[in-house]
This record gives sequence, structure tokens and C-alpha cells, in this order.
Amino acid sequence: MDIKQLEFFVIACERGSLSQAAACMYTSQPNVSKTIRALEQELGRPLLNRTGKGVTPTVYGEKVLEYARMILKTTATISMLAVPNMKNSIRISTYPSNMMARMLVDFYNELGHRYSIEHHEGTVEEITNQVHQGISEIGIVYVAENQISTFQHILSHKNLEFVPLKTKKICLYVGKNHPLYEEESVAFEMLPSLKFVRGVRDFFSMEHHLENVSMGFIDTKDLKHVIYSDSDHVTVNLLLHTDVCSLGIDFMYDPYSQYQFKALPIEGCEPFLDIGYVHNPEHVLSEQAQWIIEKLLLMI
Repeated sequence: MDIKQLEFFVIACERGSLSQAAACMYTSQPNVSKTIRALEQELGRPLLNRTGKGVTPTVYGEKVLEYARMILKTTATISMLAVPNMKNSIRISTYPSNMMARMLVDFYNELGHRYSIEHHEGTVEEITNQVHQGISEIGIVYVAENQISTFQHILSHKNLEFVPLKTKKICLYVGKNHPLYEEESVAFEMLPSLKFVRGVRDFFSMEHHLENVSMGFIDTKDLKHVIYSDSDHVTVNLLLHTDVCSLGIDFMYDPYSQYQFKALPIEGCEPFLDIGYVHNPEHVLSEQAQWIIEKLLLMI
């Protein structure tokens, strides 16, 4: 038995659906189902009643749910006690991004004589876990607007808070070798004819978000993914030297635009992704964390 199993079980009970639990936890439904099944096998009794309408806890599951909530609350308290001294360092978690890397370069040039830097990259789930565990003081993430309330609810189990800073669009990134490089925008219906590089680690990829805003123009299963990689370095080189493109946040900060990329707006796609930071609201943000947030506001 581990904390993740209990967390998946609690969220599934609260949401009444394995698919909604997966959305909350930024993972896939099969992973949620497999994790809870493993817990049931270990305990030797079913925890959930599964129907076509969703899931509810069994009588035994109700008892386990009560204790699971207590355990999650206690582990959150223990994690708070483990938060390291941030006085002489900046500890930050972000999604893979060249922009984030350049921001840390600026931090080093301006404040490196006073603070050391500890940086981690990961998925939304990994980032929030790192902040929860005290590995990082803040985590930079993006969340769809229609998921904010659910995301905040999940974070409350970890004594964390998401502070949105700005709402952004999804766009198509292309390099000079791409036939659309001279275009000013791209239509939804053109996307299935393009070749994409896609990340492999985060279930809540840009493709997943695109599915929610394409208004029937495209089934994201029809997108042609020719390369799967979780490396920002690989993606950069593909955009520079091939006709492969990628979906991403409209996030091109001119002073950091060292590559000849172009962000093409997707026609009819309104801003709906909130970029912000996750932190523990019971802790006062350090000077160095505030520097990061102020810089991020300039970038976005």
C-alpha cells in the first residue's frame, strides 16, 4: 500500500468517476483503475461499486475512505515539517521549456552571487508532488480554465494552492523548414495533414487540450505523431531542422527567442490555459521566489 493508491481511491470516491479522477490527477483512466485494483487486491476486498454511471465506495470502502483521508491529511502535515531552509537557495519545478531555462540564467546573472539554484522538470503531477514534498518552493504549471476548481480541490489535500497569472492560447510551433512558416495562422482542419512531435510523459498533453476546443473540426486521434519525446532539446532540433511541428502554449518571450520558430495561432481557438504557480499558502514566499514570479509575469 502506498500514498498514491490512497490518493487515487479518495479522488475517485469524491468525483464519482474513474475518468474524472484521472483528469484531476493528470494521468490516464487505465492507470487510475489499475492502481485502485492493486489496492483492492492487497486488501482482499472490493473498495468500489463500478457501474456505467460511475463509481461509489462499497460499505468496506466507506471505512477505508475515512482512514485514507486522515492519512493524506497527516502526510501533508509531515511534508510541511520537512520543508528545507530556503534562505540561501531557489528551488523551483517547471515543465520542460527553453523559456524557463533562460529565466534561470537571468536569475543566476542577477542573483547567483547570493543564492544557489535547484531546478526540476516534470509533469503537472510531478511538479505539484515536488512542491508538496518540500523539494521545491514553487512549481510553474498550466491548467485549463474549466479544471481550475477541481485542480484547487486536489491541491487542498496537499495543503497547496494554485495562483493563476495569465490565460494563454494553444498555438502551432513551426520552424523555417516547415511549409507553413510564412503563414499567419492555421485552421483546425489543416492539423491532421501535419507531422507532429509529441511528449510522452504527461497524459494532459496539448493534444488533449486541443480536443476540448476544436469544436468538432478534428479528432485528435487523427493527428500524425511521427516522433514521441519528453525532451525539449529534441523538440527544438526537430523544429529547427525538419518539417515536423508541435503544439504548445503561445509563449514566445522576444528577449528569449533565440531560435527561428514561429507561433501560428489556431483559428477560432480562444485563450483557455491558465499559467501560474503552485505553492504552500502557509509559507511566505521568499525573495527569490518572488523574483521568479515577477519575471514570469513579464514573460507571459
